[in-house]
Amino acid sequence: MSLLVPPRSPSDEILDGDVAPGAAEESLADIEWIHRALGGRAIVRRHLIPLLLSVPSARPVLLDLGAGSGHVGRSLAAELSRRGRDLVTLDLDRQLLHARLSAKGRSVAADALRLPLADCSVDVVSSTLFLHHLDATAVAALLRESARVARVAVVALDLTRHRVPLAINAILSRLAYRSPITRLDAHASVLQAWTIPELRALAARALPGTLVKPAGPFVQGLIWRRT
Repeated sequence: MSLLVPPRSPSDEILDGDVAPGAAEESLADIEWIHRALGGRAIVRRHLIPLLLSVPSARPVLLDLGAGSGHVGRSLAAELSRRGRDLVTLDLDRQLLHARLSAKGRSVAADALRLPLADCSVDVVSSTLFLHHLDATAVAALLRESARVARVAVVALDLTRHRVPLAINAILSRLAYRSPITRLDAHASVLQAWTIPELRALAARALPGTLVKPAGPFVQGLIWRRT
């Protein structure tokens, strides 16, 4: 392991547990700001918009895992709308509070490792900043479940573990984050993120044919397509 890549250090992030509604909403707002300000929204659109436009359906269906407040799905739906297409988004999160912040009628409070959906029931399954929450066994289960319900593809975008994102988070913790939860969870997220070789090896065993490659600065993209 390089000096710039610390050992993986799994931990339980605060926002994944029981948090007061106001505190959770404040931290989720920070996460949405991070996604927008640091280029995450552009990376998600670059990887998912062409894929969604290629779906042979007038209203493609996207299942977003670990969706939090649902901001990723809302952003993708708005972009597809500008291109003259409708997108149906299903936001899934284990935390009922998070699911309630998503669009009414399009959110599901459930375990992403045991999806309450039929085989091939959605077009694309995606996740953003979610895989680092899971250990190796859970990542494998998630990939297999995602492929089971996806008609077209599975896409996951996440951090890569590195000391540069740790340094950036330290600066943002002082200058930008509003929530003390975000200050702690953001640091923990980087330390438990997978590296590209680690995730590539996990995916190769769990879901052959999966590609894992850089998607942006210290961001990795995983994609599997049904053939």
